[in-house]
Amino acid sequence: MPEVMLDGRPIPYRLVRNPRSRHVRMTLTPEGLRVSAPSRLPDCEVHRAVASKERWLLRHADKLVPATPAPLVDGMALPFLDGEVELGVCSGPRASASFTPQEGRLRVRTPDPLRVRELVERAYRDAAREWFRLQCEDHARAIGARPASIGIRDPRTRWGSCSSSGAVSFSWRLLMAPSRVAEYVVVHELAHLVHLDHSPEFWGVVASVRPGHRHDSAWLADHGAWLWRSPGAGPRPSGP
Repeated sequence: MPEVMLDGRPIPYRLVRNPRSRHVRMTLTPEGLRVSAPSRLPDCEVHRAVASKERWLLRHADKLVPATPAPLVDGMALPFLDGEVELGVCSGPRASASFTPQEGRLRVRTPDPLRVRELVERAYRDAAREWFRLQCEDHARAIGARPASIGIRDPRTRWGSCSSSGAVSFSWRLLMAPSRVAEYVVVHELAHLVHLDHSPEFWGVVASVRPGHRHDSAWLADHGAWLWRSPGAGPRPSGP
């Protein structure tokens, strides 16, 4: 992966060549910095264009360099919607997880300490299936459209999706965001069942159900990198 040195700090970026592009464009994604450039533009010119945005890049440097997740250990507090759950880890002959978010507990038992993160993520996925099912039921009535199916995934470029066949899917990591943010993504994807685009009509449907959707979207834009590194990336950011 190419990188640019800014103020003595390496900033990696993913370079995507676009034959229809006429300019170098930079975007913050959950994975870090994405750079789109014309197909024929030499690498050195792309590099120079990225380096020219030094002030902007350094301002967002904490979102551009993926951090190694901290080990998940016994007693750690993990974010769950508007609260936290306490992680309990113990050894045992068989790997298992018991998640009771209403009681603020997530218990993991495993003979292999290296499997703790895998079991924690699996528990979050299972909880996400039920939570998003209920949210879709609630908001579908307001929007007037129901999804054909609901999937839980771990995409690297989007928090939710809606297909032309009416299938919606969501990232399980949204359960570590504030509930209002996760609910906004539900409304966003269900609104695509009515308008499969981002037209003014689409945003009108979203706003009719979530008048404060711009704040929710801004939270994902500002803190998506933290969400991607979680669980174990430290306390949940606040605001906007």
